[in-house]
This record gives sequence, structure tokens and C-alpha cells, in this order.
Amino acid sequence: MVNIREITVFSVIGILNTSIDIGVFMFLKYIFQIDNQSVWLILINLISIILAIIFSYFANKYFTFKNKSKTNTKEVTSFIFVNVFGFIVNTSILRLVISILPYNDISISFIPFLINSALIGKILATAGSMIVSFIGYKLFVFNK
Repeated sequence: MVNIREITVFSVIGILNTSIDIGVFMFLKYIFQIDNQSVWLILINLISIILAIIFSYFANKYFTFKNKSKTNTKEVTSFIFVNVFGFIVNTSILRLVISILPYNDISISFIPFLINSALIGKILATAGSMIVSFIGYKLFVFNK
């Protein structure tokens, strides 16, 4: 059953989660000067997602789904599997968008990084993986 409160809280946590994910991703991409076609892009994507997932686990467990039960192996394992699938979806969308869009950077003076196909791809990839994550968390991880 659709619970508007859960969707609303998940969305707010998702915004925070996305900020962590995209912020770390773009920071690492900028600091290490990683090209959009580099294999290193997948590694920094993984790092940014892992940090966001750690935040996501606790925030969604206690605030979105109000699951006060003690953390157990089944819950953590299910959470990991949902997020591995989410990572595959995220990385697939990211690579697809980068392969379709031209690399043209758009420099905006008041934004400290460049908007390019990697950022657009990361935003779309995050949206796709958020949908997968909500369904997975609701059905398999934090179900009561």
C-alpha cells in the first residue's frame, strides 16, 4: 500500500542522499581530473554511492520506515542486495547518458564545477536508482 508519509520522508532523505552522492562524485571527479570515458569514473561513482548508502540505511530505517527493530543479518543482506542492484541501474544509466550526450562543458561562474554529460548522467542515474531503492526497501528490507 502506498504511504504518502513514507514517500515524502523518503524523498527528503533522497535529496540529502543525492547531495552526498553527487557532491562526492563531482568533488572526486574534479580533484582527480577524471575524464568521462575513464574507468576511474566507475570507481568514484562507487565511492560516492557507498557513502550515500551508509547514510541512507540509517535514515530510511529509522525515519522513513520507522523500523525500530534491532539490525539483523537478513536486513543488512537484503539492504546490500537492493543497493547492488541500484548501483548496477545507476552505473548503467550514467554510462548510457555519457555515451549519448556530447561532452561539452558549460562553465557557470557562480557554480564551482562544470556542468557536463557526467553531471547530467549522474542526476538521471540517481533518479532511476532511487525508484529501484524505494521499491526494494519497502518490499524486501524494512517490511514489517
